[in-house]
Amino acid sequence: MSLTKAALGLYFHMSHVQLKGIVSAGFETNGKGHLGFIVELPGAFVRGKTERQALDKVKKEVDLYLKWLGMEPKHDYEIRIVQRHKSNAVVEDADTAILLQADRGEIRVEEFKRLADLARYSKETFVKLYTSTQHKDWIDESRIRKTFYGDNPATIQRIFDHVRNCQFYYLSRIGITEEMDGDFADTRELCLEKLGAFYMENNNLAMFEADGELWTLKKVLRRFIWHDRIHAKAITRILERQRQLGIIKTYDDPFHFMKTTNG
Repeated sequence: MSLTKAALGLYFHMSHVQLKGIVSAGFETNGKGHLGFIVELPGAFVRGKTERQALDKVKKEVDLYLKWLGMEPKHDYEIRIVQRHKSNAVVEDADTAILLQADRGEIRVEEFKRLADLARYSKETFVKLYTSTQHKDWIDESRIRKTFYGDNPATIQRIFDHVRNCQFYYLSRIGITEEMDGDFADTRELCLEKLGAFYMENNNLAMFEADGELWTLKKVLRRFIWHDRIHAKAITRILERQRQLGIIKTYDDPFHFMKTTNG
């Protein structure tokens, strides 16, 4: 069932973002890069070589996230840094290991359902972006480089496949082992079904350590949305590059990442 933006917007109607213009950020650094997560908006993130550079991007990220939910931003935002984490992750390549304080502790059924709906809506938006593209195997040579996880995906198809395949990896972080040969949407639905069963048994109280990183159910849901979001941004950058080169005339941008450059 497709989720409406208006329905998802209700998730944040009573938040500090909407009523008071306050956003909280948890920052992670390895000394070479800084990655910040906006607590009130699961999956929203900013990056910078320095913390200041990342902080300067918070307002734009909040605006884009709320537009993604079909909401109009209404405030200048007061930004509160609520957590700083020293990380061994390759933050400059957008690797992350932070467990936000907000990822911990018991959550109500309503919150779990809303987070699952956000992960579902994020999936729908990501698939919409992918299916709207024309040149999925076009190589963006500017993206060719080595990263901590291997070759950086340089085509829309490889980015899409990477995000689809990582879903089961995230489940494995909290001890759920499952594999399925299916499309992106079916895989996400299976993951959410497994997470729903996990929630009924454990709520968000079980904590797992995998490869030196701490995980909870809520963190897995946040990472689903973040992972969609960061790679959707990469796809829109490829599309913008194609537009600049005259390969395409225009493109859909349901995440609103490139609205300022794409009309």
